Order: sequence, then structure tokens, then C-alpha cells
Amino acid sequence: MKKRLIAKILFVSLFINFCCPAFSEDTTTKPYEDDEFPQTLKDIRRFEIITIGALPFVTLDTTLAYSTYRYAKNDFDSAYQPDIFSASSFSQEEQKGIILTSVGICIGIGLTDLIVQLIKRSSKKKKAQVNYDDISVIPISEDEDAQIIPLPKDDAKDETSVEEVQEIEE
Repeated sequence: MKKRLIAKILFVSLFINFCCPAFSEDTTTKPYEDDEFPQTLKDIRRFEIITIGALPFVTLDTTLAYSTYRYAKNDFDSAYQPDIFSASSFSQEEQKGIILTSVGICIGIGLTDLIVQLIKRSSKKKKAQVNYDDISVIPISEDEDAQIIPLPKDDAKDETSVEEVQEIEE
């Protein structure tokens, strides 16, 4: 009796879960708008993605570098030869050191990217402030509000000398 009841409940649950979404109007997701999240959250998310994304590669490089260092430190003994495909021969302290070093390097990579992005955004804002497309030159003859301001007269010069300009022929 209990098995039939459980089967009926399961059937009703599956029916509701699979058939009801078919009757909904719109199930497509809407893309995020540019101003939906503040820039600080976008910067933090980018920092997180770059830091965590770099972790496997940096850990591999750190392991290889430490293996090579340990191999050279032990006078190139074949027991310490670096091999990424062999079982780990590192002590627990060495493994902690490799992981912590990798995490530190990854955080440095993420912070470097964050600083570069902030500097680029700052320089774009400075360039956007000076926009020469907004400047337009209108001749005085076409501008209704323009006024011709006479030049101040110099008492030392003769007024007729300005009008009497001689052309020199070559």
C-alpha cells in the first residue's frame, strides 16, 4: 500500500515538474544590462575569476620550479628528479608551501590585473573629458551675436601707415 502511495506521489511530482513549465509564457532568460551591477562588483568578480582561473597553471609551475630547486639542492640525485606524472613525493609541509606560494602568486596576478584595469578606466575617463567634436567654429559674418571690437589705437604710430602697405614684387 505504501509503495503505491509513493509511486502516485512520484508520478504527480514528475507530472507537475515536467508539464507545467510547458504552459508558461516566457522562459528565456534576459541578458544583464550594463548598469545592472555597480562597477565595484564587476571588478571584484573579474579579480575572482582571474585569481581562481590562474591557480591550476600557477600551481603546476610552482611545483615544477620547487621540484627543480629540490633536485639541484640534493646534488641532482635521481630520487629527487622532477616528474609531474609520478606520485607525489613531497612532505605535507612542502605541499602546504607549494599551495600557499601558488595562492599568493595568483592573488598577485589578480591584483595586477585589477590595478591595470583601474588605470585604463581612469585614463579613458580623462580622455573622454576633452572632446574636440563639440567645438565648432562659426565665422563672424554668420553669427548674429558677434560684435567687432576695434583694436586700441597706439599714439606712437601713424594711422595712415597701416593703410599704406606696399607690395614688394620679386
